[in-house]
Amino acid sequence: MFLTLLGIMFLAVKRGYAQESTLTILSNEAQVDFPETVTFRLELEAGQKPAEATLIYQLGQNNCLAAGTQVPVEISGPILEWTWVMSRSGNPPPGAEMWWQWHITDSAGHTIITPKEQLTFSDDRFDWQNETATADGSAPIRLNWYEGDEVGPILLDAAVAGLERLEQDVGIELQGDVQFFIYGDTADMREALLYVPDWAGGIAFSEYNTILIGVPPYSVETYGKDTVRHELAHLVIGQFARSCLGGSLPTWLSEGLAVFAEGEAGDEIAADINEGIQNNTFQPVRSLNGAFPSQDDQARAAYSQSYSLVAFLLDNYGQEKMAALLQTLAGGAGYDSALEQVYGFNADGLEVAWRSAIGASPRQIPPTPTPLTAAGIPTALPLDAAESRPTPSPAPGSAANDASATNSPTASSDSIEVCGFGLAPLLLIGGLGVIPANRRRRRKTKKI
Repeated sequence: MFLTLLGIMFLAVKRGYAQESTLTILSNEAQVDFPETVTFRLELEAGQKPAEATLIYQLGQNNCLAAGTQVPVEISGPILEWTWVMSRSGNPPPGAEMWWQWHITDSAGHTIITPKEQLTFSDDRFDWQNETATADGSAPIRLNWYEGDEVGPILLDAAVAGLERLEQDVGIELQGDVQFFIYGDTADMREALLYVPDWAGGIAFSEYNTILIGVPPYSVETYGKDTVRHELAHLVIGQFARSCLGGSLPTWLSEGLAVFAEGEAGDEIAADINEGIQNNTFQPVRSLNGAFPSQDDQARAAYSQSYSLVAFLLDNYGQEKMAALLQTLAGGAGYDSALEQVYGFNADGLEVAWRSAIGASPRQIPPTPTPLTAAGIPTALPLDAAESRPTPSPAPGSAANDASATNSPTASSDSIEVCGFGLAPLLLIGGLGVIPANRRRRRKTKKI
């Protein structure tokens, strides 16, 4: 009881300080030049100058360690201003939300903490249309598009169908709202992002539950439908198997489930599997744990093989074991360990069983090497003493030089949340196009 009274007295004193402050806020705004910068600006009454000022902002991400960024702001008068240059960090996608607030202290030590203000990032180059749909018992899917009257409804129906297939046949459900932004071509899509390869045709931001895809209206019935289902599957699987313990999925499992969500296997997948059986050209399953081949034919065959592996597991062991595999991997288990816990075989055993089921000839699989342990490695003495060498200075104009000239934000310890991934986008689909040299930008201002 005594401690509670002390806490109440402390809050009362703190609020009293805020009320006694001589500082008067006239305006508090954030000006967005998407996707380049966000400029935060706080204006005090003329003649007032705070002793200290800190800006705190945070993106609405599904992060394992989502902490507000604290930036000490230089004070030169009654106007406080700081610009987040997103070319140094990458930019969030359209639809992402963020909040910000100021902590300002006057010369007497009284601190004002402004209310949290919100803004939503948007790509204002286009007049967006939008529709929302929900699969049975699932979270809503919101699809935004601007070109072609039928593009939105067609792709939204495809997304719902893909989601229903995942729910009914795989046993995993959408865990939170999802947004699609369908651009009229890949060049328009890449204009909305700062760091994206020229070949990217779509990007899924799992930490924001947002997917961007370039779909020309003429390809909506073919490329568009398949791509929407594929990318939504990646996002749903990412939600279901989200891990803060360092867990990850082997590529064959992630891509196989995504291809499975597109629908029943077509002629192309059947042809790839038949060719693999006849010519014994399948990749070892272990090699499909990581990156797929870069050559078109080999990459397509890897996707088809991954689909076949996933279909084999679902047909023979059911959706409950598939869900258990995803959860075991999310818990940080290795690929072999997770397969053994759920199915009783490792990656080599999976390959043997799968080859037998599809009628492929057996492959001579070398024994899996025994992992080295720390106790089995002797401690070595250094041959020579360490040499002292100067660290070269960064070249003028380099990223390191630029970073050293700016404020270094620090994480706030009082706004930590749990779960998700970082800002870096996951590039999932290939595409063609060249980023136009001239960018058309509009400014958007959030005023309080």
